[in-house]
Amino acid sequence: MLLICIVIALALFMYGLPACLDRAGQVDDTLFGRIEQEQKARLDQSFHQRKTRWQLVRLLENNNQLLDRLCKLTGIDRQKTTEILSRLGWRVRLAEIILLKVLSMVFIVSALLNLVVNTSFEQSLRMVNGLPLIGSLLLYMFPTWLLDWGDKRAKDQIREQVPVFFSIVQSLVEAGMPIQAAVKETAKRFDARLGKELARLEIEQKQYGTWRKALEELAYRWEVDALTTIALEMNEAISKGVSIAQMLSVQVEEQMRQQEDEASAHMNRLNIRLLPFVILLMGVPLLFLVMGPALIGIGDRL
Repeated sequence: MLLICIVIALALFMYGLPACLDRAGQVDDTLFGRIEQEQKARLDQSFHQRKTRWQLVRLLENNNQLLDRLCKLTGIDRQKTTEILSRLGWRVRLAEIILLKVLSMVFIVSALLNLVVNTSFEQSLRMVNGLPLIGSLLLYMFPTWLLDWGDKRAKDQIREQVPVFFSIVQSLVEAGMPIQAAVKETAKRFDARLGKELARLEIEQKQYGTWRKALEELAYRWEVDALTTIALEMNEAISKGVSIAQMLSVQVEEQMRQQEDEASAHMNRLNIRLLPFVILLMGVPLLFLVMGPALIGIGDRL
């Protein structure tokens, strides 16, 4: 049985062998040939998605119906996962996550069968026998946990950076700079996630037609309330022709006040959580100091 499993695993690996082990095409040793190959590689990197090296991943991506079935089988929300990967910009594909989930499911079934066989023959269940099953379950949940953690962390970073970023934009607008130029200049010098996202608006502007539409789509894509509110208020102020600096000032102050309230609420919750440890660490010594002499006196009388 073990030999059959090894042969099947080796066959699957050989079928999905990375393309880096394939034979390379004929290489042109001339100067113009190398220049042409370099230009072609740069164009492919700029305008095409990263090509995967695994045959199984390419097979899944070309078969949309099979991809949907595996998403339902592994419990992956295809739309949500695709949006998270698009927001984070990770060099990870949906098909790769699905294959990892399927592989972990195979490990789970194998670990369950192994556990059943061991318990039936040994008549006792030990902790060591359940370690493969626990490891397989952790491997199955790891991609989902990692994506959720990365998405939540990125959203928290953008939420914290919104007041600082747009306060700089407000200063530039008050100095007489147009709003689009102010956002562009601030994004170039703002070395953080929000600055990098807003710096891409020039590229996304060609896709959506206008800069305002690109900003609105960026806000909806990240689903951060602070960024969405400021983006909608900016578009409304531009369409009505009213002062943007005053609107930015109001929104920045509101976001700063909201962050202060969240920080104070977090500290209050932290104090409540630490209260049992404080009682345990300080109450026991104080109880000994108070009750110790009385207990010593009782012991002496007895």
